[in-house]
Amino acid sequence: MWFITYQRKVSGVAELVEVGGASEHTLRLGRQEAVVVEAGGGLRAYSVDGTEMVAGYAAGTMCPSARGQWLVPWPNRIREGRYVFDGEELSTPLDPGTSTAIHGLVRWLPFQVLQRDESSIRLATVLPARPGYPWTLRVQASWSLDDSGLSSALWVENLSDTAAPFAAGAHPYLSVGDGFVDDATVTVPGSTILLGENGMMTQRTAVDVETDFRAPRQVGDSQLGLYTELTRDSSGHAQTVVQRPDGWRISLWQDESWPFVLLYTADVVSIAEGRRRSLAVEPMTAAVDAFNSGDGLVVLKPGETFHGSWGISATR
Repeated sequence: MWFITYQRKVSGVAELVEVGGASEHTLRLGRQEAVVVEAGGGLRAYSVDGTEMVAGYAAGTMCPSARGQWLVPWPNRIREGRYVFDGEELSTPLDPGTSTAIHGLVRWLPFQVLQRDESSIRLATVLPARPGYPWTLRVQASWSLDDSGLSSALWVENLSDTAAPFAAGAHPYLSVGDGFVDDATVTVPGSTILLGENGMMTQRTAVDVETDFRAPRQVGDSQLGLYTELTRDSSGHAQTVVQRPDGWRISLWQDESWPFVLLYTADVVSIAEGRRRSLAVEPMTAAVDAFNSGDGLVVLKPGETFHGSWGISATR
């Protein structure tokens, strides 16, 4: 197991702390604190006034349920891990115990720090070409705190000599406090929902009385789902809002690079991870199984770079 020497500065730059052979960085600004990990370049924790706004995981433990991870070069699932691109049949490894390839290939890669200060950090890694995904990608991610909250950005550059199929997602779980998701009120700006069985949500349909959350509604026993055709504000941001029973209002915004948002109530995770105790709100560039359906799939030309941003704000 490898280790990184850590430094802790009371004032000045963000902390670099050795945790179980990997490192994490604590960002601070006023009442806000965020913890970013080098494993996958993801978000482990985010709090305001000492109250957790995301349901993360403990330091020194492996990230469960993709909490706070980047999903590159595809979010969600590829059916049976198989797809055809440019006439070639390709097959990627399946997730253990499943018949699908889930959440891409980047989320366990080590990221290196490019730049950091007290309230922001930028990290990068390279995904090398491999069987099933024979393209090389440079991935950069940034996390920063400002007066409006936590914001994040992703850059993915195709380093290969040929065009590469690509999609991305982020996987934060928003905390609903001490209770259950059922008691939270949610607003989702999507007029279209994608339906399907066994997580393969590929069939577009207009929202109906059961699935329409464009006006604030209590979640109840709904399991929500994958939404698109998102209403956006004048800045191009789509806002998903979670009003917690304890008075905190958490808003997740996503720019136009992310035309889909998946809301997941964690109904099938283990009790230890908190079944229906938090709500994943996942900006996505493409639909489930986009490598087969083409729904939202991006084709990155050699040297081309994808860029997208999203963020979280919390008020009370």
